[in-house]
Amino acid sequence: MYSIDREVPLDFVLAHKWLSLAALQGKREAQARRRELAAAMSEGQIAEAQRLAREWKLRH
Repeated sequence: MYSIDREVPLDFVLAHKWLSLAALQGKREAQARRRELAAAMSEGQIAEAQRLAREWKLRH
């Protein structure tokens, strides 16, 4: 939802975070979409998304 600006504000960092977490569960669609999204993101944005995913995983 964060990558398509529907129901929540457009936010590539949060989209990448959630796609990363889904990809860890083996969701192939998430893996593909995350790669596409990363192509439009800066290295800093990707690093931030990865940090957020790690933090979420530690808490849950």
